[in-house]
Amino acid sequence: MKRLILALAAAALLAACQPNPWKDFAHLPEGMDPVTVGNRIAEQFLSTEPEYYHPVGFESEYGHHQYVHYSVTSLWTNALEFARLTGNKDLEQRLIDQFEPFFGPKASLQNRDNHVDHSIFGATPLQIYLLNGDERALRLGLRYADHQWAEPDTTALPGGARNPGYQYWLQGYTDQTRLWIDDMYMINLLQTQAYRATGDIKYIERAAKEMVLYLDNIQNPDGLFYHSTDAPFIWGRGDGWMAGGMPMVLKYLPEDNEYYGRILEGYRKMMATLLQYQHESGLWGQLVDDPDSWDESSCSAMFTYGFLEGIQHGWLDPKVYGPAARKAWIALCGRLDEHANLAEVCVGTGRFNDHDYYIARPRYNGDPHGQAPMMWICRILNEK
Repeated sequence: MKRLILALAAAALLAACQPNPWKDFAHLPEGMDPVTVGNRIAEQFLSTEPEYYHPVGFESEYGHHQYVHYSVTSLWTNALEFARLTGNKDLEQRLIDQFEPFFGPKASLQNRDNHVDHSIFGATPLQIYLLNGDERALRLGLRYADHQWAEPDTTALPGGARNPGYQYWLQGYTDQTRLWIDDMYMINLLQTQAYRATGDIKYIERAAKEMVLYLDNIQNPDGLFYHSTDAPFIWGRGDGWMAGGMPMVLKYLPEDNEYYGRILEGYRKMMATLLQYQHESGLWGQLVDDPDSWDESSCSAMFTYGFLEGIQHGWLDPKVYGPAARKAWIALCGRLDEHANLAEVCVGTGRFNDHDYYIARPRYNGDPHGQAPMMWICRILNEK
């Protein structure tokens, strides 16, 4: 008995000595703890149809999708993991049940698998498989992940064998490669989920190799990214996808992998520059490097998540990035309405070579582009 008591005491002492990565999130204002916020956002998601996202209070003038939008897939996948981490079995089951019709009456609404924005759909069934071992979900998710790297049919491609996508595939990349910053979340979530579900290293190595291609081609010297080469503006949400994609890969990639160091370098460089551009409000601008740009919520949540992943895994100094993340989180929670819709979210935005175009973009309340990264944060703040 004495030996057991000593062992328990030693374990308790060791636990007490372990650094708490979330100490900056202690004593949050009422209603801002990540479990409460995460549950609210998940319930709002469950109040609507995933392929026709339009919950109460969602203000939008643009059309609704008849497929599961990439932002909704991200929200759904992370909500499932959030439910697991918080031990909320009821929420977990209802989120799983929301997918069940896609195996039956909604099978025709399963996303196509020929584009990064559609293929990401496979991440959700892979998460369901991780939760309950449903082999149907595994097969469906891997169909998307494997097709993303399958040899394309050159007879169906513009330009045939000269098609840029096919040329990328010949070099070991997906033919869905576009060198658009958004891709580094869409591709990486799907491939990372396939790795988690199977343990097959090829999936995470695909994501890592693809990430290095993008870093080497489109990251600026300060670590940030233009929306595109023909739209040289640091658009917040575009950079936010990168801020979410890099730590996602690093989290599962073995440290001795040939791509690990390059991705870590690009990630740290981006985070350091983002820290400099955080507004006094705690948020970031629609155009990150424009000090007069309005505070945009979706990119602010994405950058906050990027900080938190770095704090959790020891890639970033918690004394520097922890207070910044807390300040951003409190500001973001202050923008949630009574339905848990996040305000001031930029509408979906194509690239355009004009500064005022970005500044004048509409802002919506409850757009899933903002709901999703809020759930990223709720999820990671419940990881141990």
